[in-house]
Amino acid sequence: MGGTMSKAYFKLFYHVVWTTKSRLPLIDNTIARILHPFMANKAKRFGCTLHGSGGIEDHIHIVITIPPADAVSDIIGKLKGSSSYFLNKELQVTSDFAWQNGFGVFTFSERDLPSILHYVQHQQEHHREGELILDLETTADE
Repeated sequence: MGGTMSKAYFKLFYHVVWTTKSRLPLIDNTIARILHPFMANKAKRFGCTLHGSGGIEDHIHIVITIPPADAVSDIIGKLKGSSSYFLNKELQVTSDFAWQNGFGVFTFSERDLPSILHYVQHQQEHHREGELILDLETTADE
């Protein structure tokens, strides 16, 4: 069975988290203002829907729908690679931005989309107040 997959109906929701290289606090406000819209735009170009994103200085969370024909790891690899290249080489807002290898990914149902989005988009408060969902903060490097 080769060639392209026929059209498919799908509702696939992923919560993905990954960290900066060595968990360095590289995502300041300037970078965050660039990074989040960039991720949404790139995801769309890859045929995905980025429902929302958030994070703090040393990691990012995204809520994304990825079509079944695409491997989650491929899409995340492309988002990580293109975002660090964009920040370092194209915009040159920094020169040493890098992501850690690996990521954490979790699936969830559509009915949980509002609560997962709220969690992701309010990362600053959750971390400041210590109200973390530890599973959703776990990446492969931990």
